[in-house]
Amino acid sequence: MARPHGGGRHGGRGMQRPKNFKRALRSLFQEFKPYRIRLFIIFLLLVISNVGTILVPLQLREIMSSFSNTGDRAGYYLVEITNPSLGLNWTKLFIDFGVILALIIGGQILSTIAQFIAIKISGQYAYKLRNKIRDKYDNLPLAYFDKHPYGELLSLGTNDVDAIASSLNQIVVTIVSSVTLFIGVLIAMFIVSWSLALVALATLPLSILVTFIVTKNSQKQFVNLQKKTGELEGHVEENFAGLQVVQLFNQQQNQYDTFVGVNDSMAKSNFWSQWLSSFIFPSMRFISNLGFVGVLIVAGVTNDVISLAPFLIFLNNFSQPFFQIGQISNTIQTTLAGAERVFTLLDEEEQKPDTPNALNTNENVVGEFCFKGVEFSYTPDKELIKNLDLHVNPGDTIAIVGPTGAGKTTLVNLIMRFYEINNGSITLDGIDLRDYTRSALRRSVGMVLQDTWLFKGSIKNNIRYGNRDATDEEVIAAATAAKAHHFISTLPGEYEFVLNEDGTNISQGQRQLITIARAIISKPKILILDEATSSVDTRTEFAIQTVMDEIMKDRTTFIIAHRLSTIRNAKKILVMHKGDIIETGTHDELLKQDGFYASLYNAQFLGIDNSTTQNSAE
Repeated sequence: MARPHGGGRHGGRGMQRPKNFKRALRSLFQEFKPYRIRLFIIFLLLVISNVGTILVPLQLREIMSSFSNTGDRAGYYLVEITNPSLGLNWTKLFIDFGVILALIIGGQILSTIAQFIAIKISGQYAYKLRNKIRDKYDNLPLAYFDKHPYGELLSLGTNDVDAIASSLNQIVVTIVSSVTLFIGVLIAMFIVSWSLALVALATLPLSILVTFIVTKNSQKQFVNLQKKTGELEGHVEENFAGLQVVQLFNQQQNQYDTFVGVNDSMAKSNFWSQWLSSFIFPSMRFISNLGFVGVLIVAGVTNDVISLAPFLIFLNNFSQPFFQIGQISNTIQTTLAGAERVFTLLDEEEQKPDTPNALNTNENVVGEFCFKGVEFSYTPDKELIKNLDLHVNPGDTIAIVGPTGAGKTTLVNLIMRFYEINNGSITLDGIDLRDYTRSALRRSVGMVLQDTWLFKGSIKNNIRYGNRDATDEEVIAAATAAKAHHFISTLPGEYEFVLNEDGTNISQGQRQLITIARAIISKPKILILDEATSSVDTRTEFAIQTVMDEIMKDRTTFIIAHRLSTIRNAKKILVMHKGDIIETGTHDELLKQDGFYASLYNAQFLGIDNSTTQNSAE
């Protein structure tokens, strides 16, 4: 993917800090609509499980009341004559305790099934979310990637999605279970003893207040933790990519200091977020103990001993939802922080879609370009290309030269629709570029960039990337045409030789030859060469130039070059400066004009200072 050069490129800017947690929560709920049936099953299973949990103390209360001298079940377990030595009907007693055991086991089984379904849902959702992020990246405009570090973009699809996926099942089960258990226990407590229930209920406002205060303060640290994680990944990724440059300029210590600074900030955020979240648990335990004391006092005053034992179990279950939510509060906050960042990305404005009737074929493309009043800038406050007019006939070879930042690469980026023009129009064979689908337009173009891009894989597959249907013979033919066959034949495995990421296990010049072969095999109707031979030696450049001359026949070709020797035979040379075409003509015509091009040529080959000419052009 092409990147803007010079004046068109912005500095990297970190991803904006997410701010709206309610929106993230609402977005998560909307995302789970396809799973609503399974979520209802989870809810139903957990409700039944919690009903069993609530029935256990009630059953225990009935058993205890059976040993008393009052109530409907008084003397229920006492035998008449059959077993006077023991005095109890053990069969009835075992049956009642068996019911309690069945309720406990059955509730655990149902809870386990609900947990299994939740894990399946979270795994499927993570898979779906990663696909959505990948699809989003494919549809974002190139300008978006100019503004955001790659490390942060990678962190979104890895750390943030993992944070959501690994915790969603736990959050869903815990929240549903806690809410239903809380409501059920509250009802049961009032059934057993309304006076003791009011004592337990008195601790509820304090529990809610502590949870709110702790969560509000720890959330800021969780957001910062996620942000620093992305920064750290971006820093490490950049250092690995530029390891040679770091070592060349002896910047290891500086880079290490930067790493330590970000890592230290990340560690502090992690500490405070975890510490503040963990504060919920002891706070809830303290409040729960206050409830226990209050219940014991009231039960003693009212002499309600039978209700006390089951009520203490209820009281423990009553505080359990707060314990559970307190324990996962850090998980909830990490998930919401990750969800905010993910949904912020998914809400980013995508590149304009192709028009409904856009041409999806390039069979009739011949390569006639017409620029009319084209204006473009990367930022509204800094103009780059202004009112550009240009006509290119089919089969013409157009060379574009000029100083760094003049707008040379920007011009071809507009041809490829990597960026959309602000005003004016660009037509291909009389049809506006916006009336072609992007895929049809880009299938028509073969592009060789100054910055080579190769992926980890065999040389054969890297060349075939330009044409997936190419045969092995066509791969070899393309490599031969690009003067790459000889060096490939010397490698272990030849065309099956596996390149490292970015092809770092071969030389820069060899990487360039492979990218040229990749462009050749695509059989393009339009060719763009952006300093395509800048990384090869002069002898190889001459050999490649001979091949290129053959390839460029009957193809419209745009050549961006600083080596002016490579463009002498171009049919037209465009000299660009600060986004404007200031001179046009052939090599000989421009030399005769003794203008900006002549000054560039003389500076390159004759060593003549061209600063005067540059100043005059400005």
